[in-house]
Amino acid sequence: MSKTAMQPENTIARQVLETLKCYPELVRQLAGGTVLHRVQPSRYDANPVHYRADSDTRYADPTKQVGVYYLGFTEAVAIAESFQPGQGVDDQSVSLRQLQQTSLHRLKTARVLNVVDVAALANRATYHKVRDIVQAKGQGREGYALTQNLSQACMAIAEVDGLLYQSAVYTVTGSLDGCNLVLFEGRKRQVEAVSHQRVMEALLSNGETAIELLESLGVVLE
Repeated sequence: MSKTAMQPENTIARQVLETLKCYPELVRQLAGGTVLHRVQPSRYDANPVHYRADSDTRYADPTKQVGVYYLGFTEAVAIAESFQPGQGVDDQSVSLRQLQQTSLHRLKTARVLNVVDVAALANRATYHKVRDIVQAKGQGREGYALTQNLSQACMAIAEVDGLLYQSAVYTVTGSLDGCNLVLFEGRKRQVEAVSHQRVMEALLSNGETAIELLESLGVVLE
């Protein structure tokens, strides 16, 4: 079979297992105490760590059996990922009301986490490139089908805590600062909450507000 040929969905799990066996360096370790960030509705402030099995996101379980939990390595990534027009509509605005109803949470890893470099895995296991991994839902013929099948295959490996992947909206070259993490439900405790504040009150490490960051990224707020 040509390396450029589309791979049947039922072969993804086998390919993932074979690839991780051949290239164990694709599984990276995050040290305990690694700081992570998440934006979510303020109504969850008292219990910020919750995994969603019914999610229809990029790395969700297509069978909706295993919950997922998304985090960013920086406040900027967490905010940029959370307030996007979506669906590839560049001139669609984001509501200021949405910002007012959300909080920025600071968390840390509770132990060493084993996470798979999803872009490298896709290169090796399916011969897809980064552009296929970060595409918006609905683009192309597959939408999220490829990423969800990759994620599902990794979920079946008990030693894997989740996936490490590059942000599609706030990329920083050569650094985890432009990366996200998706964690899988059903593992030993992975993260613990540290603190939180309302998004509208938060100041980033460079002194920017969330609104200033989003406006600098071309996000229309109204």
